[in-house]
Amino acid sequence: MRGEVSFDGVFLPTLLVLAVIASVITLVLMRIANVIGFYRLFAYRAMVDLCLYILVLGLLVWASPLIGFRQ
Repeated sequence: MRGEVSFDGVFLPTLLVLAVIASVITLVLMRIANVIGFYRLFAYRAMVDLCLYILVLGLLVWASPLIGFRQ
């Protein structure tokens, strides 16, 4: 994973960009999980949301060379 991404001359860390993307994806997945009733299976919703975010971020970091971030 490259260290920086340039947006209009402003350098941002790659992990920050991936974290923002993971936040958006997690918000969409949380909405879907709420609609289908996935949260009824768990006692502590916040922990499920945190674990979901960590899984999505880890998947994005792992797949970063495939989505355009060079190593």
